[in-house]
Amino acid sequence: MFVVKQFYINSICVAPKRVIALKHIFKRTIVPQKVLNPKTFNELKKLRVHFKNEERNGDVVPIFKEALFHHNQVAIQNSVTEYTYQQLYLGSKRLSIQISNICGSGASCNVAVFCESDVLLPLTQWGCWMSGQVFMPLVSKLPIEKLKYIIRDSNAKIIIGTELNEIIAKKLADMFDIPLIIIDQTFIPNHCNADHFLEKMLFTVGDKVFIEGTLNNDFYSCSAAMLVYSSDEKRNPKGCIITHKNLQSRIKIILGAWNYKSSDFLLNLLPAEYTNYSVHSLMCFLSVGAKIHFYWGNDYLQIWNIILGKHFHNKDRPNSLTAVPSTFCKIIHAYKQLFSKNPRMSEYIKNYCKRNYRIMVSGPLPLPINTFYYWNKITGHELIRYYETPETGHIMSNPHLEVKGRHRMQSSFAQPLPQITIRIVNTKGETILSATARDFEKHTENNRSQAVLHNTKLRTLIGELQVSGTSIFKKYIHQEDTTSCFEKGFFKTGIAAEFKDCGFRLLGRIDRGIVKKSGRLISSDEIEALLQTHPNIKDAAVISVPHSLWNDKICVLCVLEAHCSSDIGHIKLFCEKWLPSYMQPDIFKIVPHIIRTSEDKIEIIC
Repeated sequence: MFVVKQFYINSICVAPKRVIALKHIFKRTIVPQKVLNPKTFNELKKLRVHFKNEERNGDVVPIFKEALFHHNQVAIQNSVTEYTYQQLYLGSKRLSIQISNICGSGASCNVAVFCESDVLLPLTQWGCWMSGQVFMPLVSKLPIEKLKYIIRDSNAKIIIGTELNEIIAKKLADMFDIPLIIIDQTFIPNHCNADHFLEKMLFTVGDKVFIEGTLNNDFYSCSAAMLVYSSDEKRNPKGCIITHKNLQSRIKIILGAWNYKSSDFLLNLLPAEYTNYSVHSLMCFLSVGAKIHFYWGNDYLQIWNIILGKHFHNKDRPNSLTAVPSTFCKIIHAYKQLFSKNPRMSEYIKNYCKRNYRIMVSGPLPLPINTFYYWNKITGHELIRYYETPETGHIMSNPHLEVKGRHRMQSSFAQPLPQITIRIVNTKGETILSATARDFEKHTENNRSQAVLHNTKLRTLIGELQVSGTSIFKKYIHQEDTTSCFEKGFFKTGIAAEFKDCGFRLLGRIDRGIVKKSGRLISSDEIEALLQTHPNIKDAAVISVPHSLWNDKICVLCVLEAHCSSDIGHIKLFCEKWLPSYMQPDIFKIVPHIIRTSEDKIEIIC
């Protein structure tokens, strides 16, 4: 194993044999923004025109090159420090040199990276892409057998980790005898004079401006950017190949739908397993020169301080927020403990959020109705839901701006995102609905019914969700025949979808089984998501029990927290409060454990 790492002895950096020093201690000082000299300004102007021409010709301009236009602006911030786009670029370039020394430039090798939600995530992404390799995110909480499977299946050439996951990263590197790079935030250099930085990066040949030491944009138009394995802890994960063109399309879709700008400032509370591939929480913001504040701790008083802009300059406070539903639930719980008995503080929080926040996003997991309700009551914001997978990117959402006929809904999605075509296919293989975002721009029933094929009237339509567009991945790794997951250019998601009341509702995976009660199809995922917001429930599962009269009965299995006693009546009242009558569970059982099979079905209850 070849380890790229550094050791310190009395604050002196010592590079032992076969060890390369990557860390450098710098005193970070953000240089005030200055006016560029005319030569540098003109070179940047030419570079922007050059990039636009290349994109028109079908090439892809990767995010790290766009960063040069925002070099003096802050890109990433945490509770301790902040980093400019220039620092991020230079740190990525330094890492890319080490990667290229091992893999070769433009080799499209798979580079396994243990990710956390911090500045090292975009740094390692950019470093891989500058070198012309494929970024492959890993999550350290996966079992070691799954991680071994991913390294073996992907034939990863390097492992990159941080001090937080150094032990598991080193163990894998030893097992597979591949190089290991360990970095931390001290690897990122100081911010330097803008003209000096750009003079080193840019050079002119005739009328064209080039960036020193980078691959041409035509390389990125036909190469893979990411290899994302599913984080399912039960079954063997599949590696999804995402190209640079896929990423470019996904970024443009979200920029158009949610109107992100350089003035935006995101508070990112998403876990790393979503941030590493979800473009709206990282790549979109960095592509336009916006700022991101990462926080991934469990101090919810501190989270409320950040939400309310404490310790931020008046004109430099977060105006965007993203998290998964479970995080929103915990923030709500903290609010009830900290502020709910103080009417003046409650009023201040609501007024502050309504005045200062432009967008609050929840996803991509099911959003429980009580979380949606309480968040709106506390902040005055209805959370925007979206749906995505690594294979598809963002494909459906609720509208950023609510207008007549377009509203945010807790349990369904109002429309497909731009440049996406979705269809619902019935069990006979017939397309019973096909729709794009444009079909929802006009709000008459007649226009919407035009999207329905086979002369089907506008009514409840149920079938498999299939999706097409430039953002959709091409295939899984090692997959030669794509007919099993694609049909005439449409990716078969395996998700059951219902179109009703001008909205799309996802009912869960078809292979997991959908609960049918009194003629209605019911999403067990929605019921489970709600139950897991109950403070006394540790885990929950929903299974269907055959019934001659009602088709199925809904059976709920609950694992209680250690300190809680068995109280089925309280859980039943909780469900009655938040679920419509047709979704009410019929059977409640308290169990000590729930064991799921590799197909995510309930196997043993013990």
